[in-house]
Formats: sequence, C-alpha cells, structure tokens
Amino acid sequence: MAIWWITSIGFVICLGFVGGTIFYFLRGTLHSEDANRIDPVKKEID
Repeated sequence: MAIWWITSIGFVICLGFVGGTIFYFLRGTLHSEDANRIDPVKKEID
C-alpha cells in the first residue's frame, strides 16, 4: 500500500514540475503589456 502512496505523490510532483515549467515559459513569451498597448482599457470617469 505504501508503494501506491509514494508513486502517487511522485506523480503529482512530476506533474507540478511539468506544469510549472510550461507556465514559466508561456508567461515569459506572452507579454501582458502588449494587450494593453493593442486594446487599451478605457477608464471610467465618474
């Protein structure tokens, strides 16, 4: 039974590393300031 827990925890850790790596590189390539430059948010004036 312990081997299943170790395997499951290891699998979740590996998924976290893979997901974190993908998220890191996508965040670096997608520039959020480009969205504001292309389609600026209109500020409401009260």
